Amino acid sequence: MPPELLAHFKKKQEEKEGSSEDKKMGDKERRKEAVKKARVRLEEQKRGRKHDKEEKAGKKGTEEA
Repeated sequence: MPPELLAHFKKKQEEKEGSSEDKKMGDKERRKEAVKKARVRLEEQKRGRKHDKEEKAGKKGTEEA
């Protein structure tokens, strides 16, 4: 295999390895954001906000009928 071609493939492989590390960091950041959103949703449910929204939707449905 010519040295130029070998150098080309080595360079490509290094780029792939570097991008996988960036992707892993991106996945970690996405997971952190998902956990934050889930915590916020749970807190809202505990406060009864979800229940209030359901009651309002139920009242609108009975008024229309």
